[in-house]
Amino acid sequence: MPVQRTIRVYDSAEELYQAAAALVSEQLQTAINERGRALVAFSGGSLTAYLYPLLAGTPWREQIDWTLVSVLFADERYVPFDDAENTYRATRQTLLDHVPVQAEQVFPVPTYYREPEQAAAIYHQQTAALLAAHGGKFDVVLLGIGPDGHTASLFPHHPALATPADKLAVVVRDAPKPPPVRLSLTPAAFNAARSVVFIASGESKAAAVAAALTGPGNPHAQPTRLIQPEGGSLYWLVDRAAGRLL
Repeated sequence: MPVQRTIRVYDSAEELYQAAAALVSEQLQTAINERGRALVAFSGGSLTAYLYPLLAGTPWREQIDWTLVSVLFADERYVPFDDAENTYRATRQTLLDHVPVQAEQVFPVPTYYREPEQAAAIYHQQTAALLAAHGGKFDVVLLGIGPDGHTASLFPHHPALATPADKLAVVVRDAPKPPPVRLSLTPAAFNAARSVVFIASGESKAAAVAAALTGPGNPHAQPTRLIQPEGGSLYWLVDRAAGRLL
């Protein structure tokens, strides 16, 4: 089955993030109602500043049974958990510490290993085990897009884009933005999703959003084009500034 793509443009960033909170809340609770639990992959960046505080507050906090949600991360900078650049740390501070999610159901990317390759192997194993426990699918994957077109830690023309399809996690070395070493889920992992939600705000994202969504495109230049969850739903939620070239 082909992917079902939906593009929604909102007048302001505030409307965008309110709509994103509503969509995520609805999808997580639908998964819980239908399958008894939900699996989500979170990204960092602006989502930790604008979306996650909404999910942690009224009314969205009360509309999700967080005790039945398992949490993975779409990518992570290879820094310790207490580093200001750590996505898990930021997500915990803005969301996870404020909802009744079970600690044993939150799976930070294991950046405490000395070698990134060892961490990537554990990251892969965690992802595979959680997908197996959830019918082979994430219920929701939340992603952003950078002005350069990267998503998660998948950067244009980077060798990590050629990771074999049987690998769910990859080490990203020599990343074009700091820090230079990162870990990321792969397109194959993201494509094992019932729903992928891209969220983009601001004029700096406009060219990248247009390149991702218009014309034939080049998946190696626009890594978002590699993310096509077969039989799933693909949402692009953007504000008027980010969508001005569509």
